[in-house]
Amino acid sequence: MHRLGSVLSLARATLSEALRDRILYGLVLFAIGLILLSAVLSNLTVGYRVRIVTDLSLSAMTFAGMILAVLLGVGSVAREVERRTAYSILAKPVGRAEYVVGKYLGVLLTSYLNLLLMTVAATAMILLYRSEGGFMYSWGAYATTLGLMLLRVAVVAAVAVMFSTFTSSTVSFIASLGFSVAGYFTSEVRFFLGKSESEATRLLGDVLYWFLPDFAALDTLPQLLYSHPILTGPVVAAIVYALCYIALLLVLATAIFRRRDLA
Repeated sequence: MHRLGSVLSLARATLSEALRDRILYGLVLFAIGLILLSAVLSNLTVGYRVRIVTDLSLSAMTFAGMILAVLLGVGSVAREVERRTAYSILAKPVGRAEYVVGKYLGVLLTSYLNLLLMTVAATAMILLYRSEGGFMYSWGAYATTLGLMLLRVAVVAAVAVMFSTFTSSTVSFIASLGFSVAGYFTSEVRFFLGKSESEATRLLGDVLYWFLPDFAALDTLPQLLYSHPILTGPVVAAIVYALCYIALLLVLATAIFRRRDLA
């Protein structure tokens, strides 16, 4: 119970500190601005405008959510170590594993709270087009698509926190951002490397495919737009893989941070 209390206290402290960051609000307002802009852009297209609004709105949310997760995750450990504010916390009866998990949960809570505001804006914008075909998606499919977006954000946050346990905030930001972008192209990388005549190159493609998260498999926005089944076998497998990936990253981050010399 003491460990759980420490983790929750760290998560609340991380949430409170992050909510005071002005950059965070700027990014949220930028995303909401893109959601509102989607209505204007939809007027320039022919066909189901609600699909354009949905596509642009949820894509803006995904982009903002991942940038938020990277920025907050990088600052969760690396920046506090650089500023030496982590020392006073670790001097208390707080283990390094509790510190890492608490910081991760705080990053996740902050990201989700901001995504909730974006979800309200995006859903309201989509509902404005009820007169042009109504809310053409089932609420279950819509909620599942949003849930998978939150899962992708959770993976990105875990990646950022893991990198922040052993590198500087600048290096963590670059590595986490590159890692997250690469996660959308794992299948393509494996496909193209698999066409090589070199066995080593094909092996590299397989290694990268399993090493990097497959965000494309968790992106069901196209299925939502065209009313295709969402929770198919490959998607369920990707969900299980993502949850295991998060757990592995947190274990790895804890092991690295425990061995790090903060003196």
